[in-house]
Amino acid sequence: MILMQTLLDTVPPQAPCVLHIDLKAIQDNYLALSGFIQAGALCAAVLKADAYGLGQDAVGQALYNVGCRDFFFAYVDEAIQARNTFLGKDLNLYVFNGVLPNTESYFVDHNLIPCLISKEQVKRWSHYAQKLSLKLPCLLHVDTGMGREGLTFDDLKEVSQSDLLDPLDIRYIMSHMANSNNSGSSKNKIQLDRFLKARQLLPKTKASLATFANSSGITLGDTYQFDLVRPGMALYGYKNESYGTLLDLKPCLRTFARILLTRHVPKGETLGYNCTHKCKRDTRIALVSVGHRDGILRAASNKGYVLINGKPAPIIGTVSMDVLMADVTDQPESSVHSNMWAEIYGDITSTREFAENEGTSVYELLVRHGTRYHRIYTA
Repeated sequence: MILMQTLLDTVPPQAPCVLHIDLKAIQDNYLALSGFIQAGALCAAVLKADAYGLGQDAVGQALYNVGCRDFFFAYVDEAIQARNTFLGKDLNLYVFNGVLPNTESYFVDHNLIPCLISKEQVKRWSHYAQKLSLKLPCLLHVDTGMGREGLTFDDLKEVSQSDLLDPLDIRYIMSHMANSNNSGSSKNKIQLDRFLKARQLLPKTKASLATFANSSGITLGDTYQFDLVRPGMALYGYKNESYGTLLDLKPCLRTFARILLTRHVPKGETLGYNCTHKCKRDTRIALVSVGHRDGILRAASNKGYVLINGKPAPIIGTVSMDVLMADVTDQPESSVHSNMWAEIYGDITSTREFAENEGTSVYELLVRHGTRYHRIYTA
């Protein structure tokens, strides 16, 4: 905590809140995952949604420095940003949601690889390749039970029997797992069997390599890992129960906000909008400088806690747009004062509990940080 306090002392005085992103933890997690998968398989990194809200430029550079060369994004603009950041670097940049109409040239101009998610996208990408007289790279996404994106089995059968795949350089056939965080789910085996069946429709010259496992899927064993694994949340250290004790992944984020003031509120008084909290005793509150503009949902009102002096301080009253209130009645008055820092969440337990108290997941918690956070990156 002494090191953390030293870092917090560098924060500009006008910054109300802070994200500390530990790039060394992300690098260590990547190396641990790379060492865990079967020999010969590659470990990619999912950097979509600004690297889960943590900053794709900084996170991407950190991962590049430890050998990662395969990166996945949700949309083409994210991948273009990465290509511009890593000019001249030998990277494979994949776009999960494929080629939207009239974006074909962006993929060619920036050397990006779409994951084709529908028969319509396969047709368009194939026709564009023919128009340019080029063999264009892609991944072929097959839906095996997610019910979201991907060619159906019938779609795959149809395109595999046509000449649509001839102009395409299919790097991998891929699918996405729906319930891999539950190792005992029958859905995992159902999807695996469907994926193997789908692979058989494609001649090896069309798609000899496969990618199937997300963060949790990696833990299901070699059978699910194939040639390229695609960890996302595991990179950032927020492992779920499927990891058990398999890997010691490190959480990479701590969040802090300034205490603006402390105030005594008498017994019987209400707090905040809609009077959602009535003080059952004389209460001392700390006004903390984050609210739902900063990703703290109103659902957190009167639920959970922040940490002040390392001790839980319950959130009371309605979370406002810019501030929340924390109960510090049980802490010595001299120990809580304006301009000191409250920790919103940090380790796996506090982060997971904060998300649960909001009725959401760590995924959503990470990606919704607003622009007011001052960011500190350490390597």
